[in-house]
Amino acid sequence: MRNQLGFLLQFAALVFLPLLILWQLNFGFKLIYMPALTLVGVVVFWIGHRLRDPVK
Repeated sequence: MRNQLGFLLQFAALVFLPLLILWQLNFGFKLIYMPALTLVGVVVFWIGHRLRDPVK
């Protein structure tokens, strides 16, 4: 179950980040949102990685 949740979090981050770039290019938003949302994407990906990591 942890492996599947980790996979879904990683998948969501890898889909979200390119869509974020496309949204910025097409519609634009305030400059501060881009680094904040990128950091959120990296944290979500990292959490997914930790969930998929085998327990030591």
